[in-house]
Amino acid sequence: MKGTATTKTNQGKKSGLDCCHRCGGLMVSELSTDTGTAEWHCVTCGDRVDQVILARRRHREVRQEAEQVFAGSGRFGLN
Repeated sequence: MKGTATTKTNQGKKSGLDCCHRCGGLMVSELSTDTGTAEWHCVTCGDRVDQVILARRRHREVRQEAEQVFAGSGRFGLN
């Protein structure tokens, strides 16, 4: 799938993987020759995203949400 551009849009807005989180550029799907898995590559800045990076970002977002909930109570915190 090297060089396959994504064209999914949601009422004129790009979905998360179509748009680079760094520069807002176009992300294209490529097959990694090192791992044999699919990854995303920004055609503007060169940023690369794979399943490991996405999983880590999701984990960080969940932790941030939990910290906000606990911060509101004033009594509890996360380790």
